[in-house]
Amino acid sequence: METDKKNMKTTVAIIGAGVSGLTLATFLQKSGIPCIVLERRDRAYIEMRQRAGVVDARAVRMFEQWELADKLLAGPVAGTINYCLNGSDRIFELAGDDGSGSRFCTQQMLVGNLMRELLDNMNGDVRWDAKDVAIHNEEGQQPHINYIDETGTHEIVCDYIAGCDADLGVSRASIPDGILTKYTHEFGYAWLAALVEAPVTGHSIMGVSNYGCVAQLPRGPLRSRYYLQCALSDNAQDWPDERVWDEIRLRLNDQTVQNAVIHDKFFVPLRSVVHAPMQYHNLFLVGDAAHLVPPTSAKGMNLALYDVDILSQAIVRAVRDHNIDGLTNYSDTVLPHIWNYQDFAVWMTDMMHDAGDPAQNGTFRQMTARARLDNLFSSPTAAKLHNEYQHGLN
Repeated sequence: METDKKNMKTTVAIIGAGVSGLTLATFLQKSGIPCIVLERRDRAYIEMRQRAGVVDARAVRMFEQWELADKLLAGPVAGTINYCLNGSDRIFELAGDDGSGSRFCTQQMLVGNLMRELLDNMNGDVRWDAKDVAIHNEEGQQPHINYIDETGTHEIVCDYIAGCDADLGVSRASIPDGILTKYTHEFGYAWLAALVEAPVTGHSIMGVSNYGCVAQLPRGPLRSRYYLQCALSDNAQDWPDERVWDEIRLRLNDQTVQNAVIHDKFFVPLRSVVHAPMQYHNLFLVGDAAHLVPPTSAKGMNLALYDVDILSQAIVRAVRDHNIDGLTNYSDTVLPHIWNYQDFAVWMTDMMHDAGDPAQNGTFRQMTARARLDNLFSSPTAAKLHNEYQHGLN
């Protein structure tokens, strides 16, 4: 159905059609609350963009409560991680006490499923190729957003704005200087991420090696993503394909690993970031727009989904019951959870990298980190806590 997109009014304007923006739009649409999603890329790009992630047990519960889990999520994720040490397997069992299980669903898969549900089944409104987005969010005034696409200039008048446009988007940048405090921690190294035409044939690997960290995680039935610790200054010229495979064999202590096609390589500086508060007037920041965690913890997508869960409930109460307490307290509600999982991310990242190459932080740190890793296999208390964090239930 064609609509006049020149000037429109809606309840919620959502900036960004990634996993958080589409999930929020789907929840609101299911609740009968009008919303419009603005995305600067086209649909094909968003559908093809490769992103990591496993939907943890807490997020699975959220989708179940919205009666969307079976439509959006794939089957249970493998319940083991191989924390191998110099090639020696150490299999950790991920078992939830209450039977809760994570689902294997990369961000790319989840985004594709959300788009089909929102656009094909719910007649949702996503504006692709929205350029020059300008947010107007002054105190005491009706929020509105201007943007440009191939048909011209448009304005959307709204009640609330959700900034789901990641770390470098316009949402957080629209907040005046002096409002937000940025908390950041730089780990001092990066990961090389390589998408390869080779499946995970056994357990997912988070490996500790005297030569640096190595990981192999599934990205579908035929592909996997390898991660290799590297220097912050490294670039693609430093890592030709042959070196990638040589380092994988060295760090896994496994000369039987065969070279395979490498589809892409990119570098991820490991850092933790929190911007607080996560709201300003009628603008609410969600996911990477407000916080980043290193990929070691595999919690980036799930922290964004937690934000969506809290924000969607708050908007529903504000619209249906005229109760704005949830919106007023949004930042204070989500930040304790964010900081808790920032602590987990730092713990995981330091343990996996300090326990490896002693050139990183010295032999003393190497041995204490290996003692922490040993505790996961010798202490039921440590194993239980690690399970809770992995499942998102802590």
